Order: sequence, then C-alpha cells, then structure tokens
Amino acid sequence: MLLRLMVLFEAHLEKVRKAVNERPDAGYSTETVVMVAILVAIAIAVGAILMSKLLAKANSLDLG
Repeated sequence: MLLRLMVLFEAHLEKVRKAVNERPDAGYSTETVVMVAILVAIAIAVGAILMSKLLAKANSLDLG
C-alpha cells in the first residue's frame, strides 16, 4: 500500500512539475497579492501608532 501511495505521489508531482514548466508565472499573482496585503497591514499599523502618539502629544499640551 505504501508503495502504491508513493507511485501516485510521484505521478502527481510529475504533473505539477509539467504544469509549472508550461506556465512559470502561474503563482506570481497570488504571491503579489499576499505581499501587498502584508504591506498594507504594516502601513495601517504604523499609521495607527503614529496617530495615537500624535493625539497623546496634542492632548498633553497645556494651552491655558
């Protein structure tokens, strides 16, 4: 049974290799979307941190 699973796995792996060789850019869009999402999340986090520091500084000013 293990030998049969290994043969099936190797056949599937060969199909994947063939598909990748036919379209080498097949995963580019997904990778780009993930990277953009990560960069947007970082930008939102940095913006939130800066906004909280700015508001804390503005609220600490004594105008009286």
